Amino acid sequence: MKILFFGSSEISVPFLEEIYKSRHSITSVVTITDKPAGRGRRNTPNIVKKRAIELGIDFIQIEKFDHSFFDKFAELEFDGVVVVSFGKILPGKIFKLTTARWLNVHPSLLPRYRGPTPIISALLNGDRVSGVSIIEVVPEVDAGGIYAQVKFGVEEDDNRDSLEQKSIKFGKSLLMTVLDLIENENLNSYPQDEESVIYSHKITKEDLKINWDSSAAEIVNKIRAFSSRPGAYCLWKGLRIKILKASVPGGTASNAYLDKLKFDENEKNGLVVEADKKTGILIKCNKNEMVKIEKLQPQGRKVISSADFINGYRLEAGENFE
Repeated sequence: MKILFFGSSEISVPFLEEIYKSRHSITSVVTITDKPAGRGRRNTPNIVKKRAIELGIDFIQIEKFDHSFFDKFAELEFDGVVVVSFGKILPGKIFKLTTARWLNVHPSLLPRYRGPTPIISALLNGDRVSGVSIIEVVPEVDAGGIYAQVKFGVEEDDNRDSLEQKSIKFGKSLLMTVLDLIENENLNSYPQDEESVIYSHKITKEDLKINWDSSAAEIVNKIRAFSSRPGAYCLWKGLRIKILKASVPGGTASNAYLDKLKFDENEKNGLVVEADKKTGILIKCNKNEMVKIEKLQPQGRKVISSADFINGYRLEAGENFE
């Protein structure tokens, strides 16, 4: 099959490469325009554009869907379109310009987590199972019929980075299977269950702030969902601290600290219950639970362990994270 590929992010690249090395061919790549990045805010080459150039594939960059783009689109020759993390909503007009099949790789088990942040949503909600769906692309976002799905487990130490890698690993092989079956006319889609639809939403800066009045599990899930980027954060003595890894402590050692908390029920959540090189950093949260901080990144500094933070910043029990 001749494939037209839409993609704009790091997640897009492995799928582009997988199609490129298969028996299918990529006629062109559509990606968004280069964006300013870094301290100097200089235009940075789009990662998908960069890889397309390295592979010798023609590409089109767009800022918006206008007459110029539609004219170029109408001239392209392809049998199918694959969309992976493109970053823009496709206008209804584009589907009228071709009879080719449209496929989208979506990193969730649809109809769960339609929308822009399915991986983050799975982690925020503490899901133990996730997956990838290959669906038809239709004007309504992520609402197309399902061609195939694959499931995989979500472990307690999985974060955004590791779950993205799982989605890529399982999603690549699933996409190739679907393309082969469609080429041989051996695969049809089936509709999503509209009664089971759950939406994911864009993340705001406010979503990244840790609320120590939340439960320990909710706080740890937030840290997992935003690690390693952009990072859930709190404040300590006015300094912004990203928390990149944390856990809910257990065992007899933590029980001793929990007993101690019972005598300090009036203490504010965010209290540093313990700051010890061996024990780590224990923070009080809702219902006298605790969160154990394992990796941090002080503003403007590199990622460090809790022991290094205690040593370097002289953190002591009785202080507060906000």
